[in-house]
Amino acid sequence: MTATTKRPTQGTRLPNAFRLGLSQAWLEIKSFSRAKDMVIFTLGLPVMFLLVFGLVFAGTLEGTDVSAGQWFTPGIIAASVLSAGVVNLATSMAIERHDGTLRRLALTPIPITSYLVGKILMTALTALAMTIVLLAVGMGLFDVDLPSDADRWLTFGWVFGLGVMAAAVLGIAVSRLPRTARSASAVFNLPFLGLMFISGVFIEFGALPEWLRTVAGAFPLRWLAAGMRSVFLPDEFERLIEPGGSYRLDIGLIVLSAWVIVGFLVAVLTFRWGRERRG
Repeated sequence: MTATTKRPTQGTRLPNAFRLGLSQAWLEIKSFSRAKDMVIFTLGLPVMFLLVFGLVFAGTLEGTDVSAGQWFTPGIIAASVLSAGVVNLATSMAIERHDGTLRRLALTPIPITSYLVGKILMTALTALAMTIVLLAVGMGLFDVDLPSDADRWLTFGWVFGLGVMAAAVLGIAVSRLPRTARSASAVFNLPFLGLMFISGVFIEFGALPEWLRTVAGAFPLRWLAAGMRSVFLPDEFERLIEPGGSYRLDIGLIVLSAWVIVGFLVAVLTFRWGRERRG
């Protein structure tokens, strides 16, 4: 009698890293949706910014028929996309690292790549949800107009996609910075708020001092905001509000891509399941 070895059928095939990542993302979504206060805060904070600035500066911008709400909406969408990673994701991973969740995950068969894929997908869904909510509020309260041509939606697609990837890998990379779980929120929120004010989210970028524009230009939020404004604002705003009269989307593409690549390398090379454990 000879022994035979059966090939695993498609139904019994071991899951690959991406399928495990999808499963991890589904677990993240369920955990997030059950924390009602976290859902309300995550989705409500950018809406609060839009309501405050849109109502305080009610009316149309001088010399245009564009409402203040339409002016602020693209920048706040850009900030929301980046905060989904460098604030929300980074904070949650810092907490998981310090409360032992990552150590427990290290004892399971899930590979690091699957865990990171799950986190990136969760970041993308969070950013998409915040974008949809902001657009709904903007359209309902501030007469925000959606783009009507395909080119603008194509621009939105690559700006949003690169923004999500940059946000996610940066969130993973910086999640090791807080020394305690309690300090995580402060560590990430304080510098991010400062970045919002120098990147053209609330203040016209061209009105900032040149040295501040130079600093902001090194970070992804400035280019995310410019990209979103190119999608949702009329063409004449490019000449009115941008230094040099151009959004310079080609430079934005390079900067965002560089942040994705560098952030990915740092995230992969520095990731650890715990504060001491390596692997």
